[in-house]
Amino acid sequence: MNVKLDENITAVAKSLFREFGHDCETVPDEDLTGTADPNLLDACRKEQRLLVTFDVGFGDVRAYPPAGHHGIIVLRLRDQQPQAVLDVLRRFLLATDIDELAGRLCVVTEDRVRIRE
Repeated sequence: MNVKLDENITAVAKSLFREFGHDCETVPDEDLTGTADPNLLDACRKEQRLLVTFDVGFGDVRAYPPAGHHGIIVLRLRDQQPQAVLDVLRRFLLATDIDELAGRLCVVTEDRVRIRE
């Protein structure tokens, strides 16, 4: 799966996604920092990338219908320190085939995963 990490996700997560066999880029690496949400999702569509973000606005299925993108993972974590984020993402990647998240919204917390089609 092609993945794009939003600017609010620790850049170290790029290595984690690659460790799991995914092609992963970051918003800062692609000079998209500060890009408006609709434009960022357009870039993800063009690159056929799943977006990983803390931005809960991407969880609005009226604004971003799941069928209109290659998948969005919204992290809703109490602890957003880099190591805590990596720990949650590692558990998530071990338990989830993210290739199956295309066209879906996935909300990940410390103890729960919700997927909406």
